[in-house]
Amino acid sequence: MLLSVPGPAGSSRRALVGCLGLVAAVLALVLPLLTPAHARADTRVMPGSFTGYAFDTCDAPSQRQMDAWRRHSKFWGVGVYITGMNRACSTQKHLTRRWVATQSRKGWRILPLVVGRQASCSPQGYYRGRRISADPRHGYAKARTQGRRAAEAGVAAARRLGIARGSVLWFDLEHFDSGRRHCRRSAIAFTAAWTNRLHRLHHRSGFYSSASSGIAVMDDVRRRGTHTVPDYLWIAEWNGRDTVKSAYLPRAGWWPHRRVHQYRGGHTERHGGVRLNIDSNVMSTGRGTVAGKASRPCGVRLSFTSYPRLTRGDRGDRVRAAQCLLRLQKRFPGKITGQFDRRTEGAVRSFQRHRDTLPTTGALNTRTWTALLSAGRRPLLKFGAGGNAVRRLQRALDGASNAGIRADGTFGTRETSLVRQLQRRHGHPRTGVVTPKTWRLLQRGQALGRVDRSRLQPGLRGRAPAGEIPFGIGVERP
Repeated sequence: MLLSVPGPAGSSRRALVGCLGLVAAVLALVLPLLTPAHARADTRVMPGSFTGYAFDTCDAPSQRQMDAWRRHSKFWGVGVYITGMNRACSTQKHLTRRWVATQSRKGWRILPLVVGRQASCSPQGYYRGRRISADPRHGYAKARTQGRRAAEAGVAAARRLGIARGSVLWFDLEHFDSGRRHCRRSAIAFTAAWTNRLHRLHHRSGFYSSASSGIAVMDDVRRRGTHTVPDYLWIAEWNGRDTVKSAYLPRAGWWPHRRVHQYRGGHTERHGGVRLNIDSNVMSTGRGTVAGKASRPCGVRLSFTSYPRLTRGDRGDRVRAAQCLLRLQKRFPGKITGQFDRRTEGAVRSFQRHRDTLPTTGALNTRTWTALLSAGRRPLLKFGAGGNAVRRLQRALDGASNAGIRADGTFGTRETSLVRQLQRRHGHPRTGVVTPKTWRLLQRGQALGRVDRSRLQPGLRGRAPAGEIPFGIGVERP
């Protein structure tokens, strides 16, 4: 709409310019919301509540590669570069709406990255013409405008890909000299505007940077309270330690479930016959992995840290648990009494005959306990999984060994170690991932025996080579 306001010479032109500015501002607010993706998202809110491992690589992998890594690697989060003028791998031939929806359906936590303008004092020759303005006038107004535009571009790209509103979008700001005043202040203004704009567009703000520069700067801003800070931090600190702790970030900030730690830079890993060059990350977001409320079928306790041999004449809570489990397998129609009587013994025999890999003794020994405790569906589980399927796995691993782990419903380092030991014992690849093949081992009553408890807390080894350029960044040489 063009408006002409009577007044002194030139006032009509100034009014027209002002109206055009207002229209532009309104369009900037609503245009990101008018994409076709706004009406329907193909994913849940990303990344949601999760504590586990993630990888990022320059180009989104193919579906075959993603499926191989889902079945054979510890990773269940993936960083993808969705837009940005400094994005190195800009073609992204696999990164489509369908690809995003498929990964979401298969349980992947997606971390969408925007590689936009970099700091004004980035190393000489990098990102020329594609930097944050260091002009300090009007409170770094140009930098703030650039931050808002980056947020709008990120939201538009996310919605084209079907990523749900409320998801975290991450801005990738590479290392810069935080000691240079205008460079630091313009980066702060840019990031605050990025965050505020994302909030108005119904997304959470994430911020990736070097621990010693961008991350340290954001923590200083948090303590001073001068600007809006991102909701989540992605800390590039290649120390080889798979924890969300950082030497540059105290627990007072973004702790414990607002962090991703890139603990290893560019390197090649092979899983399921597929090699990818990746960065490795550990993440804890939302509420962390949530196990939810434990189910109580039959109204009896099922979880114990040991499952000893039981025969006719025994009684107690473990007998009640066995009777309940046998009922769930349609082998025990009787009343749950906690007494191992003739009817219970007959139900055990029936279960053993049905499994046909178990000796028909009528006694609940290690192999029968293992098969009974693991009976049911065979979902894929790995580090970071949570819920009643994990509790069922934990009970089965306790039945199969002397591990004595508590069935808390969260899949962590203990479970990974025990699964690897089970896989090794029976000649399977030692992935630590529970696939249908792993479930079949347990459901056939394949026991672990005595386990090496010293191996239940494996450590991460290796450091990133110095001087590597992180993924997703386009380098423009002089």
